[in-house]
Amino acid sequence: MLKKEILEQDKETMELEYELICDFIKLRHELGLTQQQMADEAGVIRELIAILETRKKTPQITTLIKLLKPFGYTIGIKKIEKDSKNE
Repeated sequence: MLKKEILEQDKETMELEYELICDFIKLRHELGLTQQQMADEAGVIRELIAILETRKKTPQITTLIKLLKPFGYTIGIKKIEKDSKNE
């Protein structure tokens, strides 16, 4: 595989991760929760949520599930929508 292709795949993966974190932040806001309130409900420290939201670390699947479960949410798999510029 060419280096350019590898870099493009890494970029796409980072974009998908960014979208996931944006969805996480959006949900927290829709629920009307502060980072501290979400942390308290999920039984984690607030700093964990701050680290995830600022993308300082890639979240583990189990961490996301633990954060979302008390609010009736989980994560899942969905098909990637291709826009015209990526085709």
